[in-house]
Amino acid sequence: METSAAAMDHRAAPSLSAEEKRRIERVARCVARDRDGDLTEKLLLRLLSITRNGRRWGFLAPDHPLHPYYLQQKVSERCRILRPRPAAAADR
Repeated sequence: METSAAAMDHRAAPSLSAEEKRRIERVARCVARDRDGDLTEKLLLRLLSITRNGRRWGFLAPDHPLHPYYLQQKVSERCRILRPRPAAAADR
């Protein structure tokens, strides 16, 4: 179950290192842009359970403290993709 971005905005995000932030944003962008992002996310969760590399990829699990930040980034990226580009930016 995904939580709305508005509901997540009021939560205080745990402190993130620059590396964690980049990793989460990169995965969220990949999942959001993928045509079948839900399947991609399920595969990543399966890999997480197999590798047990929770320190690096634990944010994919719903019970991880960084999961709300991941969801927020994923929703934000989906919205960015769906938002029409201004005509001036499209001409560049």
